[in-house]
Amino acid sequence: MARRFPALAGAICTVLLLSIPAAGAASSSTAKTSHGTVCIARAAADAGHATKSFHHVHCARGKARRGSGDSSHKSRELFFTAHDGVCRDANLSPTVKNVSLVRAATLCLVNRERARHGEPALHWNEQLIRAAQAHTESMAFGNYFEHIGPGGETPLMRMRRTGYIYSSRIGYEVGENIAWGSLWLGTPRAVVAAWMASPGHRANILDGRYRDTGIGVSPHVAGLAHGQSGGIYTQDFGVRIG
Repeated sequence: MARRFPALAGAICTVLLLSIPAAGAASSSTAKTSHGTVCIARAAADAGHATKSFHHVHCARGKARRGSGDSSHKSRELFFTAHDGVCRDANLSPTVKNVSLVRAATLCLVNRERARHGEPALHWNEQLIRAAQAHTESMAFGNYFEHIGPGGETPLMRMRRTGYIYSSRIGYEVGENIAWGSLWLGTPRAVVAAWMASPGHRANILDGRYRDTGIGVSPHVAGLAHGQSGGIYTQDFGVRIG
């Protein structure tokens, strides 16, 4: 029998992986997500929460290389190396004034998970930051929650627009996690915990081939969260090969 949940129930999405081509040129017209998403309703007495993930591979011979980083973020991405192992600001609720702190805390939590599983830390990439922030703001102000924008723009198209995927001749692996949460479920700690509890999102976070990342954060979730405060997040992952 179907269960009925409160009006503010969110959704936790799991991922069904599908096969994708092992090689060949990729273009915006042929790029597809490599999975289907199944959303499972979850009761929430005081808040809503939802996550989704995307993953795509285009193969080419060559060595993986890290993209040009953003040095202004370098010190913040390594918070988890502090002696106490604590990620600062992990319990912050996003506001217009603290978005940079929330972004840094999110990466700290992600990199701490990677370190626990023997994977290298992700490094900030300015092109992925721009792609992630633009999509976050599009969802926040467009009142939708999808990897594909209202105009049909996919994660790959956004990464091409910012220059992260700059040639059809390079190989790459890219992924994207998105999430929104109201009240305490909108903090970096709650969002990363939700991602880690979902197979598809966890796979993106722990993929040892990724080198680069960008995170977008917005406190504007009123339309999604029935007027409550909270946060909406996009994390883009990537590695370029060639």
